[in-house]
Amino acid sequence: FFQCDNAKGLKAFYDAIKFGPNHLMVFGGVCATVTSIIAESLKGWNLVQLSFAATTPELADKKKYPYFFRTVPSDNAVNPAILKLLKHYHWKRVGTLTQDVQRFSEVRNNLTGVLDGKDIEISDTESFSDDPCTSVKKLKGNDVRIILGQFNEEMAVKVFCCAYDEEMYGSKYQWIIPGWYENLWWEAWINSSQCLSKNLLAAMEGYIGVDFEPLSSKTNKTISGRTPQQYEKEYNARRGDGQSSKFHGYAYDGIWVIARTLQRAMNYLNSTNKHQKIEDFNYSNQKLGNIFLNAMNETRFFGVTGDVVFKNGERMGTIKFTQFQEQKEVKVGEYNAVDDTLVIINNSIRFQGVEPPKDKTIIQEELRKISLPLYSILSALTILGMIMASAFLFFNIKNRNQKLIKMSSPYMNNLIILGGMLSYASIFLFGLDGSFVSEKTFETLCTVRTWILTVGYTTAFGAMFAKTWRVHAIFKNVKMKKKIIKDQKLLGIVGGMLLIDLCILICWQVVDPLRRTVEKYNMEVCP
Repeated sequence: FFQCDNAKGLKAFYDAIKFGPNHLMVFGGVCATVTSIIAESLKGWNLVQLSFAATTPELADKKKYPYFFRTVPSDNAVNPAILKLLKHYHWKRVGTLTQDVQRFSEVRNNLTGVLDGKDIEISDTESFSDDPCTSVKKLKGNDVRIILGQFNEEMAVKVFCCAYDEEMYGSKYQWIIPGWYENLWWEAWINSSQCLSKNLLAAMEGYIGVDFEPLSSKTNKTISGRTPQQYEKEYNARRGDGQSSKFHGYAYDGIWVIARTLQRAMNYLNSTNKHQKIEDFNYSNQKLGNIFLNAMNETRFFGVTGDVVFKNGERMGTIKFTQFQEQKEVKVGEYNAVDDTLVIINNSIRFQGVEPPKDKTIIQEELRKISLPLYSILSALTILGMIMASAFLFFNIKNRNQKLIKMSSPYMNNLIILGGMLSYASIFLFGLDGSFVSEKTFETLCTVRTWILTVGYTTAFGAMFAKTWRVHAIFKNVKMKKKIIKDQKLLGIVGGMLLIDLCILICWQVVDPLRRTVEKYNMEVCP
């Protein structure tokens, strides 16, 4: 196990190479800085290195670190799991919020590549150094509802405080953040923030954490003959009061990887070259070095951390999903990278609303319609009016020869009634909007109802005007001479008015006919 001091770690490694016996492999490397320096130089000694705790994505570069393997998944291993989760809940629009640290930036960059071409849009990418509030505001301004965060515990407290201030929590939002934080991680940093504990916990409620699974949840026997549960029990018994590490299962499986690698190499040598053994390895023996490299890359077995499989030196492990529920982390699902499968534990995920949050504000175009009850009431009143007008028309025609009715100009009265009935009919047509008729029919309807209302009004008003004019013409005669103005002249007056209207309507129809237009109103919140 290497120290985290670069100089001391390198010195220990070079001393082992120079003064120690020939080493077949290098096991260890916890700190990323020391591990990366040593892993880069291993090709010169033909040494394969196996780490159980170095998760930095940088070490996945096989051109730079061709002899490096690890039993623990890299930080990038969570990204395929996140992709699977997004697809499971049909989230197609997300945003990222990243702390300006290389470790988090590398994971974010890899996530961009993983989501590319998967029909998932990263609508906003924000990063911050110390104060995340500006970035959180931008995410809200861009209507980001699903936020993929990459930051440490200290920054997480600040992020959720900003989220509370911006009301970016609850049923409309889903935060997905690293799941490797310590238990009760927020308590160590709450005092450094400016928000109350209850407000912070309210904003945190429901977030989903993503991290590698320390031990497999399966009950199958592992390569050692123990189940993961039996191993954990024995580990805790031997550990006693000592501090536990979440990497202990990966270290245990790492020993088995080395054993299986050496066994595979021995079998290969026995079947191909009777005169060479693994004991013949030295730092200049490139052939044996490549045999060890290939043997480790082909190693596969079921260990306490799950299926141990390598792909270009990277562990294909199991990723777990946890959710913050009532101030504690609850496991809600897991992703198996080997099978590319996601399993959500039944009814374990609790969303703040009745369903998972939407990935954006859903804008639904809704046609503003005339109220059907109002239209029904007015139509009923219109029908009553038309029935009453029909009754008057019938009465007027039936009694047209009676003296009093005859003196009131029944023909003009009939025109008034017919004009009124046409005006009544236009009410039905004005109530037929886009919810009842097609676009093409609506344009025709616009013209028809305009003509009917115009003709109906002119007919009724013209007849009434003509009758009033006749009374005026008779009584303004100061000499009181007998003056007769027949109905035919009054009908001519009404006809003249209708002719003027028809000329205007025809010109209107030819030059600038009515067209259907759509008027956009301001957006409103759905009740």
